[in-house]
Amino acid sequence: MNREKAERYLKIGLFGAILTLIGDLLIGAAKFPDGMNMIDGYFAIALTLPAWRPVLGGLIGFVGICLEFCGLITIYPLIREKMPRGGRFYKLSMYVYLAIGGGAVHLPCGTFMWLYKSVTDAAGQAAGHDIALNYLLYFLLPSAAVFGVFFAGANVVQFIAFARCYTPFPKWYCVFNLMIGKIFFNGMRRLGNTALINGIGTSNMSLGAIVMFTALLLGWKRYVGDREYDL
Repeated sequence: MNREKAERYLKIGLFGAILTLIGDLLIGAAKFPDGMNMIDGYFAIALTLPAWRPVLGGLIGFVGICLEFCGLITIYPLIREKMPRGGRFYKLSMYVYLAIGGGAVHLPCGTFMWLYKSVTDAAGQAAGHDIALNYLLYFLLPSAAVFGVFFAGANVVQFIAFARCYTPFPKWYCVFNLMIGKIFFNGMRRLGNTALINGIGTSNMSLGAIVMFTALLLGWKRYVGDREYDL
C-alpha cells in the first residue's frame, strides 16, 4: 500500500459512500407520522413511498457498500505492525463488511419496505405487516447482529489505533470513525421529524464514511507521505 494506491482506494470508497448515501435517502428520506417511533415510522412510510424507491435504494446501497470496502481496507496496513491482533481482526471485519454489509443488511432494508407495501396491496395491511415483521426478525435481524459485532469491534480497534498514535496520523484523527459518525448523524433525529432529518438519520453510516474517507484522503499526503506498507 503506497500513497498512490491508497488515494485511489479512498476515492473508490468515497464514491461508494456517495452511492450508499443516495440509496439511504431513497429508503428513508420521508416524514414519519407524528408520534411514531423509528421502526413504526419506517413501516408507515413504506406504504406511502413509490415502490421503486426502496427497491432502487436497496440496490444502489448494495453496490455502494461493496465499493466502500476499498476505502476501509486502507486503514489495515497502517495498524497491522503495531496492533497485530487488532489488525487481523480489523481486516477480517472488513471482509465481513464486504460480504454481508450490502447484500444481507442494506438491501434487506429496502426489501422489507417493498415487501410490506406489496403484500398490503395484495392481501391487506395486517398480512403485510406480519410478513414484513417476520422478514425483519428472521432474516435482517440475525445478519445485522453478526454485522454489528464485527462493525463495532473494528471501529474500536481503529479508534484505539489512531488515539494512541499507532498510525502516522495525529491522534485527533480518531474522531473520523464510522461508529462515531453513525452515532452523531443518527442523533440528529432529535432535531425533528422531517424528510431531511429522517434522511440524515437513515444515512448515518454513509455520511460517516464520506467524512472519514474525505479526511483520510486529504491527510494522507501530509501525514503518511510516500511510505509504503504491506497489505
